[in-house]
Formats: sequence, C-alpha cells, structure tokens
Amino acid sequence: MDILTYHLDELERWFLMLFRIASMVMVFPFYGYTAIPVAIRIAMAFFITVILFPLHPEMQLVLNPGVIAFFGAVIREVVIGISIGLVSTLIFYGVQFAGQVIGRTMGFAIVNVMDPMSQSQIPILGQLFNLLILMFFILVGGHHFLLLAIDESFIRIPLGAGAFNPLMVEGFARLSSEIFLVGVKFGAPVLVAILVAEFALGFIARTVPQMNVWILGFPLKIGIGLLVLALSLPMFAYMFAKMYGPWQGSIVDFIRAFTSG
Repeated sequence: MDILTYHLDELERWFLMLFRIASMVMVFPFYGYTAIPVAIRIAMAFFITVILFPLHPEMQLVLNPGVIAFFGAVIREVVIGISIGLVSTLIFYGVQFAGQVIGRTMGFAIVNVMDPMSQSQIPILGQLFNLLILMFFILVGGHHFLLLAIDESFIRIPLGAGAFNPLMVEGFARLSSEIFLVGVKFGAPVLVAILVAEFALGFIARTVPQMNVWILGFPLKIGIGLLVLALSLPMFAYMFAKMYGPWQGSIVDFIRAFTSG
C-alpha cells in the first residue's frame, strides 16, 4: 500500500509539472507561436517534463487528499505557467506596438497582415518589428534562457505552493506598463523624422498655398519613414541587446515574487 501511495504521489507530481510546463510553452515567445502545431508544442512540453522530473526529486507535494484538491493544484500551476509566459512576451508586444504606431503614422494603417502569435490582424510594420525582435531574440540565445526559466520556476516555486500576492501583482503591472516605454524607444527615430516632415509640410502649405500638400505628404512620409527605418536597424539590435539583460532579470524577479510577500 505504501508503494502504491508513493507511485500515486509521483504521478501527481509529474502531471502537475507537465501542466505548468505546458502552460508556459503555449505562451512563451518563439515556442508559443500558433504557427507551430499544437501537437508539437504538447510533445515539447512532455519532453521537457521527462527531462526535469528526475532533476527535482526534493520537490514533495503538500496537498490535501482528494480529487478536488488535485484539480485545484492543477489550476494553480496553469495560472502560474501562463503568468510567467505572459511576462516573457511583454517586450515583444512593446516592439510590436512601436511598429503599429510607426505604420499608422506613415499611412500603413490599412495594410494589415496576420500575426502568427496572436492570430490577429496587425499593421505590416508591426509584424516586421515582431520578426526582427524574434531574430535578435534567437541570436542572443533567448530561447535557451526560457528553458532555464522553466527550471528556475520549479526551484523557486514548489509544486502546489505558489501564492499570488501584492508583490507579484505589482511586478506584473509594472512590466505591463513598460510596453509603452519599449514602444517609444524603438519607434522614436522614425516618429521624430516624420514629425519633422510634418512641420516642413506645414511650413510649405503656409508659404506655397497653391501646392497640394496632402498629395505630396503621403508618399513623402512613406519614403522618409522607410529610409529612417532602414538606417535605424543597427540601432534596434543595440537597443534589444541593452534590454535583454533587464528582461531576464524581470522574469527571474517575477518568479521569485510568487514565494515572497
């Protein structure tokens, strides 16, 4: 009977680990893209669970007996996994927001494409920025860091012991607000150039009223925006490299917040 109880406890622990890992994999950048079939993502979560399960033998469950307690623990692990996954995607949404603002300013608001991550229509420059940041993310090994973050979550947040507290909520709100800051940083060069072009067009409209500034301004803003965007690509890589370290620290701090406060 003791052997049976032991194996049941181990089975519960394995499934709870699987639910947390699967929740993170489904939301993580790169791994969670909806362009990747669901079956492959589930198989990836299963494979990661098989690897991590024997690496954490010290993690013992403290659950009340019963099916209700187990399903309550499953819901807790799923929410923890989704929360960590969402925090890891915030920098991507910030960069995508920069592309959307630039696209609308240049006049590309009606030129939309399907975003493979959110399965929604976004301006084409937002998708371009999203692909660029994903490329930089892979080049610096961000997809490897996410695997380490999964392991770190089990070290910092024992199964069935994670608690939602004010510190965690405050951290999530602060990181969410930084989406706009990231968007402004990445979009600043193009936005400033278009703003200068708008002032120049306004000056021309006042000095040469017979000129159709609207017809002139539409292609001019597109040309200036694309030119400045091309010249700013090296700066985007530099800015992402500067943000990558704080991004890693934010994810680790958010994981630690579940057992703080």
